[in-house]
Amino acid sequence: MVWNSVWDDVFRKNEWGKYPDESLIRFVAGKYYGSPNRKNIKILEVGCGPGANLWYLSREGFNAYGIDGSTEAISIARKRFSEEHLMVELQVCDIMKLQYPDDYFDCVVDIECLYANSFANTELILQEICRTMKPGGFLFSKSITDKMYLGKQRDEVGQLEFNNISDGPAAGKGFARSMSQQRIHQLYGQFFTVEQIDLHEYTRNNQTLLNSEWVIVCSKR
Repeated sequence: MVWNSVWDDVFRKNEWGKYPDESLIRFVAGKYYGSPNRKNIKILEVGCGPGANLWYLSREGFNAYGIDGSTEAISIARKRFSEEHLMVELQVCDIMKLQYPDDYFDCVVDIECLYANSFANTELILQEICRTMKPGGFLFSKSITDKMYLGKQRDEVGQLEFNNISDGPAAGKGFARSMSQQRIHQLYGQFFTVEQIDLHEYTRNNQTLLNSEWVIVCSKR
């Protein structure tokens, strides 16, 4: 299973992840707000964590699904959705072996889940995501760039692949993989048509740290 147990501690010790990603809201609004029946649109989030994005999708009337390797994250999400009477199908699941049939989802969402996997494993994950998506469906993926601040100290375990990051946003979260724009086409382009690549950047700690993320939209051929 592609899973690092460090994330259970992250979800257990940090009360965050309550509100959706702003770029995801813009994407969903642009693609799906004109649909006459949102409940017929199946959207899966891989690496859903405590469910912030699923909270938004369910409240907006979409048929929302979420998977994560962390039992802690799924437990937090289930409690929240139960208290707020929201319908979301949740699973503790290996993202390399999705428990869904072929051509099932209209859209799959990745908000900084795939970056925690090596290039080799990401390739396998994207292949599995593609299998479960309907032809013409969309993948929305947000992943860190090769400009992202990844600590003053770190262990480089492969090209743009790191472990033991000393400080910054990725510290204490195990493995991290950054990515150039060229690599997006090489990786995602094997399975999808890359429709759009945008850059989301902002600074932290009085402009001393750069948070740099790709916002990628792909469609299944």
